[in-house]
This record gives sequence, structure tokens and C-alpha cells, in this order.
Amino acid sequence: MSSSVCIILVNFKNEQKTVDCLRALEKSTVQPECVCIVDNASTEKSKQLFWSHTFKFKVRWIWNEKNHGFAAACNQGIRAIQDDYADSYIWLLNNDTLPEPEALQKLLEKAETTKAGITGSLIKKANGDFSGGVCFIHPKLATVRRPSSPEETGFDYVEGSSFLISPECLKKTGLLSEDYFLYFEESDYCQKAKRNGFSLAWATDSIIWHDIGSSTGSEIAKGAVPFFIDCLMIRNRIHYGLKNGYPAASILAGLFISLGLRLKRLQFARVVTIFAITLSTHLFKKFVERHGGYYEIPR
Repeated sequence: MSSSVCIILVNFKNEQKTVDCLRALEKSTVQPECVCIVDNASTEKSKQLFWSHTFKFKVRWIWNEKNHGFAAACNQGIRAIQDDYADSYIWLLNNDTLPEPEALQKLLEKAETTKAGITGSLIKKANGDFSGGVCFIHPKLATVRRPSSPEETGFDYVEGSSFLISPECLKKTGLLSEDYFLYFEESDYCQKAKRNGFSLAWATDSIIWHDIGSSTGSEIAKGAVPFFIDCLMIRNRIHYGLKNGYPAASILAGLFISLGLRLKRLQFARVVTIFAITLSTHLFKKFVERHGGYYEIPR
């Protein structure tokens, strides 16, 4: 297969899983032209661990003193390699994944057969359970659900854990929105790509094993999701819905339902925080930075 691929991996305090992912990629039947690793909140310890390894493919490193979030880090990686690999596919791959040897080959085959702008893999949890790889968004509330089986069609976006962008789509659609810091940036990008005339595809024979939520705790049972992640996901769902033309009344109703559930759980601090960061970008910036992140207000 002649199409070249460059991979972007974002690491955040999960160095060993990143190395494990790279080792899995070394077994790939299609080797990447380049892997760019963006290390958020980089430390001497993480640098030394990474530098102690060598890999079969070319690796570029970007060291961020602060945690810039997922989208901003991906954009850094894309910018760093774009001049040298302008005609390559870009594969955004979560660092806590283990791609099967044929995962990238099958992903490329699907992308080239369908001419899709964005193509996703089939995601399996670490215990082997089917997880998805694509998602559906409620047309009014902008709530998200994963598919129940690989046979489901009509999905609305490709999950960011395995997100292959064609060179044509990248050139026309541009970089990811950095409005979100983390979560919903891939949903937003898929909407923008579709508006630009690109389709989405799902390569269900491209298998990715994913230790979902290993860095964030996002998969913990409802009511026990960490404070920062819970507030972030609710705020970003509302922001995504309003930004992408979902019915404002329904989106706001969904917000109050979410707040009501947290009031019922006596999570008063979450209610106040979600309300505040949803209303104010400046308060959202302070919220992210108070929890160790770096957020630049979009111009």
C-alpha cells in the first residue's frame, strides 16, 4: 500500500502505556513514516524513560511544560510534521491503546475504498468487550451513545482514540478546535469535515485495544467520575451543541437535567462549577488552569 501515514500520540503522565503502544505499532503490517509524541506536562522522568528506548520508525518529540489538553497537543504534532509529510494521512491515536498488527492496514484500506475524510477503528476494551469506535449524537440534546454492535450504521462521529484524517480532509478542514481542552473536539471536527463535503467511515476489521479512561477516570460509574472530568464533559457537550446549531432550548434543557442529577447526588460544587464554566470562557480558562492544565482562549 503506497499511502503514507504519520501518527500523533499525546502522552499525559502515562509514559509506560505510550511505550507499550509504540511497541505494538512496531508489529504493524504497515509502518508509519513518522510518529510524533507530544508529552503534556513533561518531566525529566518522562523524558529519561522515553529516551531510554529506541524504535523501528522515526520518532519526533514535543515537550510541553504544561498540560495543553488533547486538541492543542494534536495540533502541535500536526504542525510539526506537516511540511515534511503534507500528503500523508494523519492518524490520531490514543496512547493507552494497543493496535493489532493489521489495524493500520485495514484502516487505510477502508479510507481509500470509501474516500472518507475521517476513518475510525473498532475499539475493544482491555477485557475484550466491544466498545465502539464511532458514536451517535442525540439530534436535540447532543447526548452521546456508543453503538451496540459493529453492524450499526448512520453514526455521527468517529471517536478520537483512533482517528485517521485523509490529507485532503486535513487541507480543507484544518486543525482541531481547541475550544474544548479535552472531549468533544473529535465530534466538532467531524461536523466541520462533513460540512466541507467529507464522509466518515468505520473500519470494523481494524481492531484497537483501548484501556479506556486510564488517564482521566472518565469511564468510572456515573456519580463517581472525577470532579474535573465530569464538569469538563458536561460543559463541552453544551458548548458543542450550541456551536453546531443544535436546538438551544433542548440543549439548555439537557444542561438543567444534568445539573438536577448532580443536585440529587448532593454534588453541589459540581453544579455551581458546571454552570459557571458553561456561561463564561474566562471562568472555564481558570477552571482548567486550576486543575493543572493550560488553556488559551480562542480568538
